[in-house]
Amino acid sequence: MGKRLRLYNYFALKKCQKRVCTAEDRISQLPEEILVYILSFLTVKEAADTSVLSRRWLRLWTCIPRLDFDATKPLDEVASQFKLRKRHMKKYLRWVNRTLQMCKGQRLDQFRVNFDLNKFAQREIDSWLEFALSREVQRLELDLLKGGEDIRDFDYCYTFPERLLGLNGFSSGLPHSINFQTSPLVSQNFKSVKMLLLKSVNVTGEVLEFFLHNCPFLEKMVVHGSGTLVNLEVVGPSLKLRHLEIWYCLNVESLKICDTNLKTLGTSSGKKLLLKNVPMLVEVDILGWPYTHILDDISSHLSCVLSQLEVLTLHASHSLLFLQENLEHYNLPELSKLKKFVLTIFGRKDQSLLGYTSIIRAAPQLKEFELQLTLSCPFQSNRECNKAIKCPLHHLKVVKLCGYYSGVVHLELVRYFLENAVGLKRIIIDPRNPIFSRVPLELEVIGKQQTARNLAKLQLEGEVPPDIELVIL
Repeated sequence: MGKRLRLYNYFALKKCQKRVCTAEDRISQLPEEILVYILSFLTVKEAADTSVLSRRWLRLWTCIPRLDFDATKPLDEVASQFKLRKRHMKKYLRWVNRTLQMCKGQRLDQFRVNFDLNKFAQREIDSWLEFALSREVQRLELDLLKGGEDIRDFDYCYTFPERLLGLNGFSSGLPHSINFQTSPLVSQNFKSVKMLLLKSVNVTGEVLEFFLHNCPFLEKMVVHGSGTLVNLEVVGPSLKLRHLEIWYCLNVESLKICDTNLKTLGTSSGKKLLLKNVPMLVEVDILGWPYTHILDDISSHLSCVLSQLEVLTLHASHSLLFLQENLEHYNLPELSKLKKFVLTIFGRKDQSLLGYTSIIRAAPQLKEFELQLTLSCPFQSNRECNKAIKCPLHHLKVVKLCGYYSGVVHLELVRYFLENAVGLKRIIIDPRNPIFSRVPLELEVIGKQQTARNLAKLQLEGEVPPDIELVIL
């Protein structure tokens, strides 16, 4: 009797729940197309979890047009415990394989892989790409960074299969571990691609140029950490491309961008960069090279766009700090339209950064300045503050200082802006390291950040007038 009673109570509870859901669950009464549209805003895991709601929801998620295989939690574990990588990689491969076997959608708005995968997953990823391209995918993203954030050794990177595009690199092909019933003419279906993102993927310039000239809707291309990218030409007014990023592809010999309507560019290949006739380019993010004069680099490689830039981000090597004392008197061409300037510095000790105010002085329309300072050994300095050349900054409204540790380096910058920025509205202090890390912060680091907050409060509350908002994050 006890067993029957337990079963009776169990089913009674289910019946009660069903009755309540029927009375109030109006969302399940919506047409299937609308429900699938709602599910498309979720990750694959979140969408699949809805299958337990009722029989109506059991297979709805298999029709979603966005396959976002996000695995944030396992990636965090891999970053902090690298020995778990192999185990998590096998689980991730099984998850994606099984999911694709169940999916019924005819077209894909997005196909995103985000995990620590290398060349040992070549066959599986080849199959995934074939699946995505056969369904006329619009956003194709392979984010395979080591530990979720680091560029891996090029020899261990996954290699983009040229055979899928019918290029000369076609080989007999590796046997697929899974049969997804893909179209035999995959190369006919890539033309829907609007965004291509490849991180820690070996890809050639031939492949990228194939996408550029054969995908009439391609607007964004991002390539990080490719060891096989040597030459790339982004040329022609017919290209739809508006956003291009080429980062940490160390074997690049030339990057030619001419006669296009590109709007934003980010690259660490500044020394190999050739820009010509890019009238729409208004935002540049560029990495400076060690042992070179960063402003000389800017003037030589960006000379044709300096007068039209609205956003400029510079990543300066720590070795450039030895040259910074010469920057203050540097005559940079006027950045007449620049609205935002971001400077990322890998600093050393308490060497002043006031020399970089020469760039600020060259931008009379500047509204926002952001400094991201990373110190290898954060510390507090007791040296006296230096002063920079005075220059009225009539339009500057917001100043953000990240990595507030040494105190003096930031304090002298704050004083510079308080003296010159007549319309300044807000100063934001962020003591955190600007370099993202998936590894949880140690107690020592958390303690140093709190010490930096206390230091910022002590130094700046008396300096910043009440009509300017001081924000300490």
